[in-house]
Amino acid sequence: MANVTDPLARAVHGTNPQNLIEYITRQKIYDSHYWKEECFGLSASDVTEKSATQLQTIGGSYGPNNKPTRFICLICKMLQIQPEDGIIDELISNEDFKYVRALGAFYLRLTGRPADIY
Repeated sequence: MANVTDPLARAVHGTNPQNLIEYITRQKIYDSHYWKEECFGLSASDVTEKSATQLQTIGGSYGPNNKPTRFICLICKMLQIQPEDGIIDELISNEDFKYVRALGAFYLRLTGRPADIY
């Protein structure tokens, strides 16, 4: 149940928002310890808090087994819950935490329309 997109979520670019992350990467995210322990049942405010306190790098995967980073796990969670545009704007305008800002910008770049991005 934790790997299902919110039923009220709108389609992004004509598809399920989670499909913006490649299938193999998504499966590795769902199998990761961080996803199972830390990302289960998060709300938009919880994602913001975790990004401010736990993110120390930006990336997709690392190591010989291509373990997903916390950054890509939180992106996947944001794609599931689809936070409101105001929350994304607040993430991007955050001056105190650079990784929070990067998380918001990456999410907007994945899901936004060209008019919103540029």
